[in-house]
Amino acid sequence: MISILMKKYFLLIIVLISYATSVKAQYDAQLSQYFAAMGYYNPAYAGSSGTMNLFAIDRLQWIGIKGAPRSFFINADMPFSLGKTNNGLGLTVFTEGIGLFQNTHVAGQYAYKQKLFGGILSIGLQIGLVNQSFDGTKVYYPSSDYFQSEDEAIPKEQVSGMSMDMNFGLYYTHKDLYAGFGITHITQPEIKLNEYSSTFINSTYNLTAGYNIQLNNPLFELQPSVFLKTDIQSFQTDITARLLYNKMFIGGLSWRVNEAVIFLVGAKFGNIQVGYAYDFPTTPILKGSSGSHELMVNYQIKLQKTKAGKNRHKSVRIL
Repeated sequence: MISILMKKYFLLIIVLISYATSVKAQYDAQLSQYFAAMGYYNPAYAGSSGTMNLFAIDRLQWIGIKGAPRSFFINADMPFSLGKTNNGLGLTVFTEGIGLFQNTHVAGQYAYKQKLFGGILSIGLQIGLVNQSFDGTKVYYPSSDYFQSEDEAIPKEQVSGMSMDMNFGLYYTHKDLYAGFGITHITQPEIKLNEYSSTFINSTYNLTAGYNIQLNNPLFELQPSVFLKTDIQSFQTDITARLLYNKMFIGGLSWRVNEAVIFLVGAKFGNIQVGYAYDFPTTPILKGSSGSHELMVNYQIKLQKTKAGKNRHKSVRIL
């Protein structure tokens, strides 16, 4: 009964989110492999895999356009027990170059986990620092009577500033279902670059959900998922379907509403998982760009150890 309700809930989320459209860019990066990079959007994901997770993702956006975003994200997280409570810890580093700006985030994550309705609810908090720099030496001033030659609000040298940043999230798993809600930049940090220039980061909200469906052929598993990110003024929505073969190889398609069609491939070999995404633009930006590329690598280390004197087995030679 619970499984049927979960499926209906997931389908409802797909229908509701499908009405959201992408209007303009937001501060947070839009990662095509969001389903693997949830630690970037939601601190409650820390420790959810049950293993020590080492994750990295590199994204080249809008190839062919000068100054287009280049994003790199690394994350390490693990579960741990404290008394009778289950918890998760994480460390994240994110850097992105876009135009003359360079943004860098470093933060720690903590997640508290509680059993709920046969699943696990995780409540997470992330606290860290955000640094932003601007290279004013590369600013171009047109030489014309129609343009102002200088502007105090535009730095003429390399400047930078730093501020505290905070994220919050909820993440729920139940058998083959997962759903999460996150808020980034709760503190809405203001970064002062110099006496005349400062930047402001608005809060962003995200919602994700996915369900793993075992097909009649036991070698195949369908993994639909959705992801919505908004700062209230603009929306970005990904609707994804991936097909897993033999627990090793995966391929799929994703539609970023009003922005791009995304092709996904990946493979898992032991504790190592790799993935690649190619974004094909469906907007006029296609005239200047061949698309975006994204590469992901994930390494998992099992933490459970067999206690001495328990679960011991005889040699297979004498069984």
